[in-house]
Amino acid sequence: MLVSGGPTPPGEPFGDWVAGPPTPPAKGSRARVVLLGIVALILSVAVVGVGLLPRAEAPAVGADRPDGVDVVIAGTAPITWDPARAGDAGTASTLAQVYEGLTAFDAESEVRPALAASWDLSDDGRQLTFQLRDGITFSDGSPITSDDVVASWLRLIDPQRPGPLASLLSDVTGAAAYLRGEVGRDGVGIRARGASVVVEFRRPSAYFVTVTASPSLAIVPPAATGGRDGRALPEDATWSGAYIPVEQSDSSIRLEANQRYWAGPPALDVIELLTDTGGASSVALFEQERVDHIGVRADDASWIRYDETLGPQLRFAESFSVDLYGFDTLEPPFDDPTIRRAFAQAVDWDRIVQLSDPGSEPATSLIPTGIPGRGAEDFSVAHDPDAARAALVAAGYPGGQGFPAVTLASYGLAYDGAVASELERELDIDVEVEVRPFAEYTTLLDRDPPQFWTLSWIADYPQPQDFLGLLLETGSSSNESRWSHAEFDAALEAAAATEDAEEQEEHFATAQRIVQSEVPLIPVSYGESWALSRTGLLGAQESGVGFIRFAGLAWEDGRP
Repeated sequence: MLVSGGPTPPGEPFGDWVAGPPTPPAKGSRARVVLLGIVALILSVAVVGVGLLPRAEAPAVGADRPDGVDVVIAGTAPITWDPARAGDAGTASTLAQVYEGLTAFDAESEVRPALAASWDLSDDGRQLTFQLRDGITFSDGSPITSDDVVASWLRLIDPQRPGPLASLLSDVTGAAAYLRGEVGRDGVGIRARGASVVVEFRRPSAYFVTVTASPSLAIVPPAATGGRDGRALPEDATWSGAYIPVEQSDSSIRLEANQRYWAGPPALDVIELLTDTGGASSVALFEQERVDHIGVRADDASWIRYDETLGPQLRFAESFSVDLYGFDTLEPPFDDPTIRRAFAQAVDWDRIVQLSDPGSEPATSLIPTGIPGRGAEDFSVAHDPDAARAALVAAGYPGGQGFPAVTLASYGLAYDGAVASELERELDIDVEVEVRPFAEYTTLLDRDPPQFWTLSWIADYPQPQDFLGLLLETGSSSNESRWSHAEFDAALEAAAATEDAEEQEEHFATAQRIVQSEVPLIPVSYGESWALSRTGLLGAQESGVGFIRFAGLAWEDGRP
């Protein structure tokens, strides 16, 4: 779901990373721009502003640019203000600005120190010790302590109400038992030791330092979590991040700089987060200077690339995300891998992606490109309608006869209609597409998994475990398919047990071959991110995990 420090007092760099606003780019340089054809970019709810209107017909903006605001950025109203309750990328992108974790991601998705000054991994990879920075506080001046870290993380695996991403802590010793109510807090391998936090793991987990950059593991005040679990801005709350939300309306959130932020006050005093564009075109809002940074669709990007004024302000970022289709593997008919495989073989997934999103990349793996350890092998299921029909015969449904009606539950992927049509044509099976609002849809997935469903998953941290482990490992809270496979779990265990990169890659490949055969999920396409960002706005580069970091924003010329 799923980020890099804030402004550093002059002369205090941290290694090769300075937590504050970046230095101005060299003259003539700009973010990489890639030419695409006419495509429709499907991201999670992190991007607002939809549709391309002809430029000559751009609608007038209903509200003028607000006074006293340094920058306006299009974003997302969070579903909850509680990090432990967050489960979607849009909410995470906002919470990452007002809460801080022990680590953070820079624009290149490299993990960097945030509330933690440093960390140390034991030789066997089973213990990680974080050293907190001296003098760090919440926005009200109260100290941030190691006890606050422990309490914040345990809230994610609260047996009475676990968070949607409780599986982020699945490798912590005792976390699963605590979640099941079998042990108390003392049975979980997260300990406060003075200014240090010690984490013990059930298996080697060097990757965990990147997990702590997830907004779900951000640090909250121990006595101030009440009232945060909802869409409304909590009153009298304290915060650990670079900005403090001081006002929320139906269309925007006002953020003011946290003067007690660990790296010093951010360069920009006031940021408006525009959470509702009122149906206006993203391009129109940017041209009218209503916003300074806004996500745009890839089909918009294809012509913006050539625009003399907008082209130099177009930004592209790799996105560690995958669109996929999944099955409830515990209930008929999709408890049978033969039928799941038939559904995968019947659809020409590559063709659907190329026709719907000509600039998108068809998925060959559950793990997106750019993730270390992904490998280059093609793990997709081959398009073979004849084999799909033969599989249905073997399963007792010749020509689709007697096959129960199928509902494809979705929140609106570009491919849904085409998928249903191909299944009906090739297998003679009725498929009804049922589209629900995003918030309602995520609740449905958690409480009553549909028989056939869609998901866009963006990395909480850039590791194969975030995709294979969180989405499919036995017992994971994000395993919406409810699939379990002992050999798959063993392959992930083997990958965790070695520090050799080649060995890890082969174990992950073994796990993916099992997914390719058993088909609990069908990866379809990889996402990308396009945005218009005002010339002179520094630090507005999205990382692969899905958002920019407001703490690092600044105007090159100092203007508001």
